[in-house]
Amino acid sequence: MNLRQLKYFVKIVEQRSMSRASVELHVAQSALSLQISSLETRMGQKLLVRSSTGVSPTVAGQTLYKHAVAILRQVERAAHDVERSAADVSGSASLGLPVVLQDLLAIDLLVAARTRLPQVRLHLAEGMSYLLKEMVLQGRLDMTVTYQFEPSPGIVEHPLFNEMIYLVSPVKSGIKPREGGLSIAEVAQYPLFLSSRQTGMRRLVQAGLAAHGVTVQALAEVDSLRTLLDAVETGNAHTILPASALQKHLKSQANSSVVINSLNITRNAVLCTSEHLPLGATATAVYELLENLIQQALEDGRWIGIRPVPDAPST
Repeated sequence: MNLRQLKYFVKIVEQRSMSRASVELHVAQSALSLQISSLETRMGQKLLVRSSTGVSPTVAGQTLYKHAVAILRQVERAAHDVERSAADVSGSASLGLPVVLQDLLAIDLLVAARTRLPQVRLHLAEGMSYLLKEMVLQGRLDMTVTYQFEPSPGIVEHPLFNEMIYLVSPVKSGIKPREGGLSIAEVAQYPLFLSSRQTGMRRLVQAGLAAHGVTVQALAEVDSLRTLLDAVETGNAHTILPASALQKHLKSQANSSVVINSLNITRNAVLCTSEHLPLGATATAVYELLENLIQQALEDGRWIGIRPVPDAPST
């Protein structure tokens, strides 16, 4: 197995067509077929299936595809690191950000990267935490910010900050901000719109309720942050959101269109990288820049309801 075969294989899977891959690679179809045949012989597995709708990977092919993408990315990164000047970080780096963290981190990071790392092309990917972590494992992202809930095999987590969780209520509901907030058990009495069950936020809420022997049936499951806030502002439901999603409302509570009460649960944000794919020099520079930005924001007290991750209790 060699890099050329992996490159050809990846392109065929992505194009889902031998002929389209041939055009993209500027390689004759017969040469592609020969290389794939050799690869299948080496692996002892059928990797591709041809049908009337195109070419698709077998189960073994899907496994190889994930590894091949990561290998090719790592080779490209290694070549770039060797070529780059030690005094001038350049190249591309990619970072995943869950939608809920876009307002908190995206603009500050983009501005800082433009100023401090002008030769770096930073790609920000938006999505659900579990999908972004999968992309890190596949080598499609260098790193992602997500939330700590349970260990993920192959993922290394570095703590970033701890944030409070809030019940967000319509003004016309009559609920008032309560000093000391509410208990998670109290939210069961309110009509709730919540994020879907696979999200970290929903799992955290369910775990908090279960710890108090309480269950709740969401009136609707909505993954759009904007829609959740719109539903509250228009008086249709309550919702539960983290501090990172509510900074504008928390900083202007006197004029806010919603009522916010803290709950007795928090969660940790973490920066995730692959255990098996070390960061290149460019991605490491972005990693350190993000860490510095967050540390400075915490020291300046710029964020409400967000603090350093508490030290683990000694044993």
